[in-house]
Amino acid sequence: MSANPEASVGKDEEPILRVQNLKKYFPITEGILIQRKVADVKAVDGVSFEIAPGETLGLVGESGCGKTTTGRCILRLEEPTEGQIIFQGKDLATLPSAELIALRQQIQVIFQDPYSSLNPRMKIGDIIGEPIKVHGVIPNQKERDERVLELLRICGLNPKFADRYPHEMSGGQLQRVVIARAIALNPSLIIADEPVSALDVSV
Repeated sequence: MSANPEASVGKDEEPILRVQNLKKYFPITEGILIQRKVADVKAVDGVSFEIAPGETLGLVGESGCGKTTTGRCILRLEEPTEGQIIFQGKDLATLPSAELIALRQQIQVIFQDPYSSLNPRMKIGDIIGEPIKVHGVIPNQKERDERVLELLRICGLNPKFADRYPHEMSGGQLQRVVIARAIALNPSLIIADEPVSALDVSV
């Protein structure tokens, strides 16, 4: 993916996220015992954009153009080859792991494949409630359980689904679970990788 769109934020409003000249290259190597790099696959090549608070930005392109890799670089699930990712005044591309963990509460993700992003051994209620517990947002167990049921309702799921396991639900229902988990912490930024691809037609 290669892009450099004009900034779309207002003149008086500081962007919540600023990506500047983001690059992610994957090396191509040859050799069995001794490998050497012969070329690079330029998955993301010079992408720049800004997102203001309350704004939604959609990256559109054909399969394999680098949309998912861009999101993974912002989340630091992939290490950027080059560029800046400024979030709340900090460059995520170079932020130490300890400081990055502290910002995880503010940045959440909705993965394209909901099933692979959920722990099959955990019940749905525990999956949604885990980030709330880990980040200490709602320490009280009863209040946390009530929040989980509320999130299920918000995402169009029956609260009874809290006692189900992922394999007992459809792909569309699992996608709603992933969305519920993403909004559970009231994050400032959500990275969504085709978040409605598995949802049912009723949406």
